Amino acid sequence: MEMLAASRSIKAAQGAGPATVSDADVARLSRLHFLENITHYQVTNIVPLGLIGLCGAYLPGARLLTLFLVLNAATLVAMNLVSRAIRRGKHPAQSISWWRMYEALAMLSGVLWSACMLPVIDTLGRNIASMFVCVVIIVSIAVTCMVVATERRLVGYFLFGALVCLIPQTILHMAEIGPIPLVATLGLGPALIGLASAVRNQNHLMVRTQLEKQHLANSLSDALAAAEYLASRDSLTGLYNRRAFEELALEVRDDDALAPLTLILIDLDHFKAINDRFGHGIGDAVLVKAAEVIARHAGPHDLVGRGDGAVARWGGEEFIVLLGNCPVERAVQVAHDLRRGLAAMRGLDWPEDMIATGSLGVASWDRGLALHACISRADEAMYRAKQAGRNRVSVHGNAGIDDLAATPAGQ
Repeated sequence: MEMLAASRSIKAAQGAGPATVSDADVARLSRLHFLENITHYQVTNIVPLGLIGLCGAYLPGARLLTLFLVLNAATLVAMNLVSRAIRRGKHPAQSISWWRMYEALAMLSGVLWSACMLPVIDTLGRNIASMFVCVVIIVSIAVTCMVVATERRLVGYFLFGALVCLIPQTILHMAEIGPIPLVATLGLGPALIGLASAVRNQNHLMVRTQLEKQHLANSLSDALAAAEYLASRDSLTGLYNRRAFEELALEVRDDDALAPLTLILIDLDHFKAINDRFGHGIGDAVLVKAAEVIARHAGPHDLVGRGDGAVARWGGEEFIVLLGNCPVERAVQVAHDLRRGLAAMRGLDWPEDMIATGSLGVASWDRGLALHACISRADEAMYRAKQAGRNRVSVHGNAGIDDLAATPAGQ
């Protein structure tokens, strides 16, 4: 199953083409970026608020102007707290409620920015400080619309609040300031909405590109991991192949914590006869079943996981097991478990008179011994088991081949 899943993941990655990103994904990431950066902008609002307060300090409506500035600053602080609550929120319903509150505060902020013009509008044209306050207010409204441009509704709420307060002022004071400010104010809304829309589209395009690159990188990473998995596995059984086993064995040999090491070489008995008599389909089924039995008795495929076994298909009907932290005596017990497990194998589609067994050779792998030299010893022990009647376990001793664990074929 692992092999099939890995193969499918590679095919999916190869045929996926450009990653598709939904508008909802773009909006979600864009809002996340907005919430992460809006606090920095709100801090910079200290500058225009301070300039307005400084210029209006000596104007007739200084007290009222100060009140509006304080209320605006308090609104910005509240918006900052709400944005943090949205970022921390885990429940979608709560996040929606907090966001609606944020939009309401944005509209209130727009009202308060425009309200700051109310104490100085009577002196426009006669006092340079009043003119400067109005310019700072209009610029602050425009900049705020650009900062929140990625959120269409937020732009609408803020701009509505600003204009619903600003337009009546220009109408009421048309006699003093003339009709031009009214025309400019009426044109301010569409102009800022158009600019905000352009900024939002550009931002969403960049976010979409970012998501598509991220999705593509994830797909390639998954395909690479699947390809690496397939390159190290036998295509039929899913066990390590010979090359991957050799690489793993050499890494394990250098780890003192895994000593002592023992190898078990397994050869299925009369496998050619099984293929000839029952067909290669049954033969493949026997190999797959044997791989499952060996992996189950010898431990997980990943030796590092539990430190007790790595299993590979060595070639044809041969399998090999590397046991870490395992002296020969313990390896012999594992080999007997493997032998009994192989002899007990059955398949739903197997002929009733077909019995598959295995002959096993055990050899201790000392640090100074080359891997293939140790495998040769296990191979010699395994052939000794076959010569003794098959369905047996044989051990290679330091002083020569020694059938320490020969088992009668019927047991």
